[in-house]
Amino acid sequence: MNQPTPNFAQDLARIHKVITRSIDVSLSTGKEHMQHGFVDPTELTGYASYLHCMMTVLSSHHTGEDLIGFPELSKVIPSAPYSRLAAEHHQFSRQLDRLPTLISGLSADPMNSTSTIVTIIEKISNLWPSHYQSEERYFDEAAIQAVLSLEEQGRISQATSKHSQEHSEPAYWVVPFILYNLEYPDRMTMAAFFPPQVIAELVPVVWKDHWAPMKPLLLD
Repeated sequence: MNQPTPNFAQDLARIHKVITRSIDVSLSTGKEHMQHGFVDPTELTGYASYLHCMMTVLSSHHTGEDLIGFPELSKVIPSAPYSRLAAEHHQFSRQLDRLPTLISGLSADPMNSTSTIVTIIEKISNLWPSHYQSEERYFDEAAIQAVLSLEEQGRISQATSKHSQEHSEPAYWVVPFILYNLEYPDRMTMAAFFPPQVIAELVPVVWKDHWAPMKPLLLD
Protein backbone atom coordinates (compact mmCIF):
# COMPACT_ATOMS: atom_id res chain seq x y z
CA MET A 1 0.00 0.00 0.00
CA ASN A 2 1.46 3.35 -1.09
CA GLN A 3 2.08 6.01 1.53
CA PRO A 4 -0.23 9.03 1.06
CA THR A 5 1.24 12.42 0.19
CA PRO A 6 2.18 14.08 3.49
CA ASN A 7 -0.51 16.47 4.67
CA PHE A 8 -0.34 17.32 8.36
CA ALA A 9 -3.62 19.24 8.41
CA GLN A 10 -5.55 16.36 6.85
CA ASP A 11 -3.86 13.85 9.16
CA LEU A 12 -4.90 15.95 12.15
CA ALA A 13 -8.48 16.25 10.93
CA ARG A 14 -8.62 12.50 10.26
CA ILE A 15 -7.70 11.43 13.79
CA HIS A 16 -10.09 14.07 15.09
CA LYS A 17 -12.86 12.30 13.14
CA VAL A 18 -11.99 9.04 14.91
CA ILE A 19 -12.11 10.71 18.30
CA THR A 20 -15.29 12.69 17.56
CA ARG A 21 -17.24 9.62 16.51
CA SER A 22 -15.90 7.53 19.37
CA ILE A 23 -16.94 10.11 21.97
CA ASP A 24 -20.42 10.32 20.42
CA VAL A 25 -20.81 6.53 20.27
CA SER A 26 -19.46 6.03 23.79
CA LEU A 27 -21.96 8.56 25.11
CA SER A 28 -25.04 7.41 23.18
CA THR A 29 -24.32 3.73 23.86
CA GLY A 30 -23.78 4.40 27.54
CA LYS A 31 -27.11 6.21 27.79
CA GLU A 32 -28.83 3.31 26.04
CA HIS A 33 -27.32 0.80 28.46
CA MET A 34 -28.37 2.96 31.42
CA GLN A 35 -31.97 2.54 30.27
CA HIS A 36 -31.99 -1.06 29.08
CA GLY A 37 -28.93 -2.69 30.62
CA PHE A 38 -26.62 -5.07 28.76
CA VAL A 39 -28.19 -7.90 26.77
CA ASP A 40 -25.32 -10.30 27.42
CA PRO A 41 -21.67 -10.40 28.53
CA THR A 42 -20.46 -9.94 24.94
CA GLU A 43 -22.28 -6.62 24.66
CA LEU A 44 -20.72 -5.46 27.93
CA THR A 45 -17.28 -6.60 26.77
CA GLY A 46 -17.70 -4.73 23.50
CA TYR A 47 -18.64 -1.50 25.24
CA ALA A 48 -15.79 -1.83 27.73
CA SER A 49 -13.30 -2.46 24.91
CA TYR A 50 -14.62 0.49 22.92
CA LEU A 51 -14.36 2.79 25.95
CA HIS A 52 -10.80 1.65 26.56
CA CYS A 53 -9.87 2.48 22.97
CA MET A 54 -11.55 5.89 23.04
CA MET A 55 -9.70 6.69 26.25
CA THR A 56 -6.27 5.56 25.08
CA VAL A 57 -6.51 7.06 21.58
CA LEU A 58 -7.59 10.45 22.92
CA SER A 59 -4.93 10.41 25.63
CA SER A 60 -2.10 9.33 23.33
CA HIS A 61 -3.17 11.86 20.68
CA HIS A 62 -2.90 14.67 23.21
CA THR A 63 0.43 13.55 24.67
CA GLY A 64 1.76 13.24 21.12
CA GLU A 65 0.79 16.85 20.50
CA ASP A 66 2.27 18.03 23.80
CA LEU A 67 5.58 16.20 23.35
CA ILE A 68 6.07 16.31 19.57
CA GLY A 69 3.50 18.24 17.55
CA PHE A 70 3.25 21.50 19.49
CA PRO A 71 7.02 21.94 20.06
CA GLU A 72 7.56 21.51 16.32
CA LEU A 73 4.66 23.72 15.25
CA SER A 74 5.51 26.50 17.71
CA LYS A 75 8.73 27.09 15.77
CA VAL A 76 6.83 28.01 12.61
CA ILE A 77 3.35 29.05 13.84
CA PRO A 78 4.14 30.95 17.06
CA SER A 79 0.73 32.67 17.16
CA ALA A 80 -1.25 29.51 17.99
CA PRO A 81 -2.55 29.30 21.60
CA TYR A 82 -0.34 26.41 22.70
CA SER A 83 -0.65 27.12 26.42
CA ARG A 84 -4.44 27.12 26.24
CA LEU A 85 -4.53 23.95 24.16
CA ALA A 86 -2.16 22.21 26.58
CA ALA A 87 -4.28 23.34 29.52
CA GLU A 88 -7.33 21.87 27.81
CA HIS A 89 -5.41 18.62 27.36
CA HIS A 90 -5.01 18.58 31.13
CA GLN A 91 -8.76 19.02 31.54
CA PHE A 92 -9.34 15.99 29.33
CA SER A 93 -6.76 13.98 31.27
CA ARG A 94 -8.50 14.67 34.57
CA GLN A 95 -11.64 13.04 33.20
CA LEU A 96 -9.93 10.23 31.28
CA ASP A 97 -7.91 9.22 34.35
CA ARG A 98 -11.16 8.29 36.10
CA LEU A 99 -12.24 5.80 33.43
CA PRO A 100 -9.95 2.74 33.89
CA THR A 101 -11.35 1.85 37.32
CA LEU A 102 -14.90 2.34 36.10
CA ILE A 103 -14.34 0.24 32.99
CA SER A 104 -12.86 -2.53 35.13
CA GLY A 105 -15.93 -2.36 37.36
CA LEU A 106 -18.51 -2.61 34.60
CA SER A 107 -19.07 -6.35 34.96
CA ALA A 108 -19.47 -6.20 38.75
CA ASP A 109 -21.73 -3.12 38.85
CA PRO A 110 -22.85 -2.30 35.31
CA MET A 111 -25.58 0.23 36.06
CA ASN A 112 -23.71 2.43 38.54
CA SER A 113 -20.45 2.21 36.59
CA THR A 114 -22.20 3.11 33.33
CA SER A 115 -23.96 6.06 34.96
CA THR A 116 -20.66 7.51 36.17
CA ILE A 117 -18.99 6.78 32.82
CA VAL A 118 -21.75 8.67 31.00
CA THR A 119 -21.29 11.67 33.29
CA ILE A 120 -17.56 11.71 32.53
CA ILE A 121 -18.05 11.35 28.79
CA GLU A 122 -20.60 14.16 28.81
CA LYS A 123 -17.90 16.42 30.26
CA ILE A 124 -15.44 15.25 27.60
CA SER A 125 -18.06 15.75 24.90
CA ASN A 126 -18.68 19.32 26.04
CA LEU A 127 -14.96 20.14 25.96
CA TRP A 128 -14.13 18.44 22.67
CA PRO A 129 -15.74 20.48 19.84
CA SER A 130 -14.20 23.86 20.63
CA HIS A 131 -10.84 22.21 21.34
CA TYR A 132 -10.40 20.31 18.10
CA GLN A 133 -11.97 23.08 16.02
CA SER A 134 -9.44 25.53 17.43
CA GLU A 135 -6.59 23.20 16.47
CA GLU A 136 -7.93 22.77 12.96
CA ARG A 137 -8.38 26.52 12.58
CA TYR A 138 -4.78 27.35 13.54
CA PHE A 139 -3.27 24.33 11.79
CA ASP A 140 -5.31 24.27 8.59
CA GLU A 141 -3.83 23.35 5.21
CA ALA A 142 -3.05 26.91 4.17
CA ALA A 143 -1.21 27.70 7.40
CA ILE A 144 0.74 24.44 7.42
CA GLN A 145 1.69 24.49 3.75
CA ALA A 146 2.95 28.06 4.09
CA VAL A 147 5.57 27.08 6.67
CA LEU A 148 6.30 23.34 6.32
CA SER A 149 7.56 21.35 3.36
CA LEU A 150 5.96 18.02 2.47
CA GLU A 151 8.96 16.29 4.00
CA GLU A 152 8.59 18.22 7.26
CA GLN A 153 4.85 17.53 7.39
CA GLY A 154 5.49 13.83 6.86
CA ARG A 155 8.16 13.76 9.55
CA ILE A 156 5.90 15.37 12.16
CA SER A 157 2.88 13.25 11.22
CA GLN A 158 4.91 10.05 11.35
CA ALA A 159 6.46 10.98 14.70
CA THR A 160 3.13 11.79 16.33
CA SER A 161 1.53 8.69 14.80
CA LYS A 162 4.37 6.51 16.08
CA HIS A 163 3.96 7.97 19.56
CA SER A 164 0.22 7.33 19.51
CA GLN A 165 0.64 3.74 18.33
CA GLU A 166 3.24 3.03 21.00
CA HIS A 167 0.98 4.40 23.73
CA SER A 168 -2.32 2.89 22.54
CA GLU A 169 -2.61 -0.73 23.58
CA PRO A 170 -3.60 -3.40 22.87
CA ALA A 171 -3.10 -3.10 19.11
CA TYR A 172 -5.67 -5.84 18.40
CA TRP A 173 -8.36 -3.48 19.72
CA VAL A 174 -6.95 -0.07 18.89
CA VAL A 175 -6.05 -0.55 15.22
CA PRO A 176 -9.53 -1.82 14.21
CA PHE A 177 -11.05 0.88 16.42
CA ILE A 178 -9.17 3.61 14.55
CA LEU A 179 -9.89 2.20 11.10
CA TYR A 180 -13.56 1.43 11.61
CA ASN A 181 -14.45 4.73 13.19
CA LEU A 182 -13.64 6.25 9.79
CA GLU A 183 -15.65 6.31 6.58
CA TYR A 184 -14.09 5.71 3.18
CA PRO A 185 -11.79 7.14 1.81
CA ASP A 186 -10.37 8.28 5.16
CA ARG A 187 -10.14 4.65 6.28
CA MET A 188 -7.96 3.71 3.32
CA THR A 189 -5.70 6.71 3.86
CA MET A 190 -5.32 5.84 7.54
CA ALA A 191 -4.60 2.20 6.69
CA ALA A 192 -1.55 3.30 4.70
CA PHE A 193 0.12 4.40 7.95
CA PHE A 194 0.18 0.81 9.22
CA PRO A 195 2.38 -2.07 7.98
CA PRO A 196 0.67 -4.03 5.17
CA GLN A 197 0.60 -7.22 7.26
CA VAL A 198 -1.46 -5.46 9.93
CA ILE A 199 -4.15 -4.48 7.41
CA ALA A 200 -4.15 -7.64 5.29
CA GLU A 201 -3.69 -10.34 7.93
CA LEU A 202 -3.78 -9.21 11.54
CA VAL A 203 -6.93 -7.06 11.62
CA PRO A 204 -9.21 -9.28 9.48
CA VAL A 205 -7.90 -12.71 10.53
CA VAL A 206 -5.54 -13.00 13.49
CA TRP A 207 -7.15 -10.26 15.60
CA LYS A 208 -10.73 -10.81 14.44
CA ASP A 209 -11.99 -12.55 17.58
CA HIS A 210 -10.39 -9.93 19.84
CA TRP A 211 -12.27 -6.98 18.37
CA ALA A 212 -15.46 -8.81 17.36
CA PRO A 213 -17.41 -7.69 20.48
CA MET A 214 -16.79 -4.03 19.47
CA LYS A 215 -18.02 -4.55 15.92
CA PRO A 216 -21.63 -3.41 16.53
CA LEU A 217 -20.26 -0.03 17.61
CA LEU A 218 -18.02 0.38 14.55
CA LEU A 219 -18.73 1.34 10.96
CA ASP A 220 -19.05 -1.35 8.29
